[in-house]
Amino acid sequence: MTRRPASPWESEEHRNARIRQLREHREAPVRRRRRIQPLFLVAWLAGTIALVGLLLVLGFNNLFAPRVMEWVEENPRAIEHGIVEDFVQWYRPEVLSDEPASETAQRITVTIESGATDTSIGAQLAELGLIRSEVAFQYAVIKAGREGTLPEGSYDLFATMRPSQIVAALQGQAFGEVTSVTILEGLRLEEVVAVFAADTSMIMTMEDFAALLQAPPADLLNEFEFLADLPAGRSLEGYIVPETLEYEISGENATALQVVRKLLTQFGTQLTPEIQAGIAAQGLTLDEAVIIASLVEREAVIDEERPMIAAVYTNRYLQPNNEQTVGLLNADPTLQYGLSTAELRPEGHPLLAGTEGASLPVDEWGSVEWWPQLQVGGGEVQLPDFLGGFQTYALPGLPPMPIAAPRTGSLAAVATAPLGEGFLFFVAGCPGGVRDGSHYFSKTNGEHEAFVAQASAECAGQ
Repeated sequence: MTRRPASPWESEEHRNARIRQLREHREAPVRRRRRIQPLFLVAWLAGTIALVGLLLVLGFNNLFAPRVMEWVEENPRAIEHGIVEDFVQWYRPEVLSDEPASETAQRITVTIESGATDTSIGAQLAELGLIRSEVAFQYAVIKAGREGTLPEGSYDLFATMRPSQIVAALQGQAFGEVTSVTILEGLRLEEVVAVFAADTSMIMTMEDFAALLQAPPADLLNEFEFLADLPAGRSLEGYIVPETLEYEISGENATALQVVRKLLTQFGTQLTPEIQAGIAAQGLTLDEAVIIASLVEREAVIDEERPMIAAVYTNRYLQPNNEQTVGLLNADPTLQYGLSTAELRPEGHPLLAGTEGASLPVDEWGSVEWWPQLQVGGGEVQLPDFLGGFQTYALPGLPPMPIAAPRTGSLAAVATAPLGEGFLFFVAGCPGGVRDGSHYFSKTNGEHEAFVAQASAECAGQ
């Protein structure tokens, strides 16, 4: 079948339709890709950065920072680098705080060996519980400019001290602080040491202090004229004045040697020319007077009786041929001194003893009963041979050394004792049935026996 050719009219119509279609398509809105707004882009970037930063911080704090801090604690000297210090100040600022390790004051002796480094010293202090942080100690060393200068030696320290104070103490630097220490009358040297040891602010080494008191070197003795005639090998027993004095806590004036110097200086200050002249007039040396004064201190309760008690002991000593006393002092305090000394030094001699050989360490001397009550009559008390001189019921004369710290009033009592009244005996009484510390004094053994009977009756209910 033959296809009919298109007419010219149909061709024109088709062409026009095609042109209209193209025109409509061209004039229609063109669909374009949406643009991203600038603010949205900025916000998106900021959010992304913040998220990444947060993740990094969380990762640093939880993973990296603890590892860095652990490394710093293992290497405390690293704190000298600024970036390390900045990190610790940001992450754990409390590690660098200048705070004490404890509120409990306990004296701890630290011995720094030759060649010890700041780091090894810090580790030693931490092990002893004297510091909370080795980093804080190293930081205190650096802040004080003391790197590599901490000297060897022994030091008494407390956990209540701040790291900066410990550094100053190791360097012998003063804190600018003082403390008051009161020495009571009638204490023996070991008790004096215990009083200082109980003061939790003083940091001098108590072993050194005790050794100086019990075995003073010749150069120290030579500094004080009143010690010129002190028998060789003697301790400073009796030459420590009961007094309240202020002492620096740390520094060159707070060493054991300086404290002993201050105590001896105070004794010299109270040893007035009048007292010295009175002692000489009694026919006594200063050391003899100090020995008698120490006995008076342990016996007297009422101040007015001190010269009378001093007179009894002095007369007995100066009259060795007196038929009634034959030079025996019959002093109970010397027996007490001997008994407690035998407990502390069962194999030593008190005149030559330092801290070595004592059965108890220095920091336990405060727990000893130094003046035990006698359980038997004075003549029955048994003392070791090396303490035989303190058995004043058996051996005539004075004990070999003072037995306690006499107050100035007791030394003055010896200087003014009424020897001419001839008193040789005394016994504690209970007037009206009350033990008030008073005594009955007598010149003869007969009078004394009568007073003993009277005192026994008065004190029967005591």
